Amino acid sequence: MLFPKPAKKKKVKQGDEGFLKFLRTLPCLCTGKMGQVQSHHLLDTGLRGIALKSPDRYSIPLDFQIHRKLHDFGDETIFLAGYGITDAMSIADQFYECYLNNDDDTPYDMIMRRFI
Repeated sequence: MLFPKPAKKKKVKQGDEGFLKFLRTLPCLCTGKMGQVQSHHLLDTGLRGIALKSPDRYSIPLDFQIHRKLHDFGDETIFLAGYGITDAMSIADQFYECYLNNDDDTPYDMIMRRFI
């Protein structure tokens, strides 16, 4: 063997399971429903790659049915705009900031204010 194979680069996972768990305790951002909420990794962050999700910090809470509909629909921006969500990355940033500051009430209030 003349040339050794280059070492494989390990993928760096930008994960925060605690944040994803935190999101699953919140109501759905689109419907306000509690219960079967999943964390949706935003698609339009510019931080994805082939077979890579966006970093966990760019996630929002969605009811499992809404989450499925979003993926079936295909265009995240248009789908979320139909629910009045025009800047999902900013919302995800605010949720992450609350998580880092142990502020459990603010994201819940932020979501529920949309439905009052």
